[in-house]
This record gives sequence, C-alpha cells and structure tokens, in this order.
Amino acid sequence: MAKVIEWSDEQKKAWGEWVASRPPMVQDLCKRFPPDRLYRLKTTGSRVTLYSYSENGTLTVNVTGEYNAVIFDRQVFGIKPEDLEECDLPSAEETTGTVLTEKEDVDSYIDLIRPAIVGPQNLDA
Repeated sequence: MAKVIEWSDEQKKAWGEWVASRPPMVQDLCKRFPPDRLYRLKTTGSRVTLYSYSENGTLTVNVTGEYNAVIFDRQVFGIKPEDLEECDLPSAEETTGTVLTEKEDVDSYIDLIRPAIVGPQNLDA
C-alpha cells in the first residue's frame, strides 16, 4: 500500500489535534482512511487521494493524472467508505497524466460531452 505524504512529527501532531476536534463520524472516517494514503475507487478503478470527510459518512476524493490517465483532474464527492481500498502506486509501465489542464479547455470538453451524458432532452432543465 502506498503512502503519498510523509508527515513531520509536527504535522502528525496537528492532524491528531484536528481529528480530535471533529464530530465522531468524521473522527471515525479519519482513523479508517488517513489522508496520507493512496486509495482505489472500486467502482471505477481510479486511484484517488482524499480531499475531505463529511459528517454524513462520505468522503470527497481527488482523481488526478498524478496516479491515473485522465482527461481532466477533478474532485468527486459523496464517495462511500466501502467503495475505497488502499492501493499501490501505478507501475512504471502504466500511463498517467492529465490531457486537459486549462479551465477553458475543461469547460469546453464538458459542454461537448454533456448531451451524451444527460441526454439532449434534459439540457434545458
């Protein structure tokens, strides 16, 4: 399993203090899913890092070209904990990277593919 962040003793202490100040649900998520690890999103196979913990028991994750081959980097919210598992870094043979890195290009791409995703009948809703 891969650690993606090496914390100093001071950072570990600050993290522990922050976790202790959070609601019980968030404390539990923090203990079960430390933010210094790399996870695989079981539903898509994407490698993800953690962005945030929610009091409703879900997580927000980063899907980036650092660990995947993606059209554009993004954050995905509402991830259920059972959909994540720790994983290894990509192998040297795997392709990684982000194709679109400028906001304007990402926005244009989303506008282009939106009809295929939501259907043309739902675009005016």
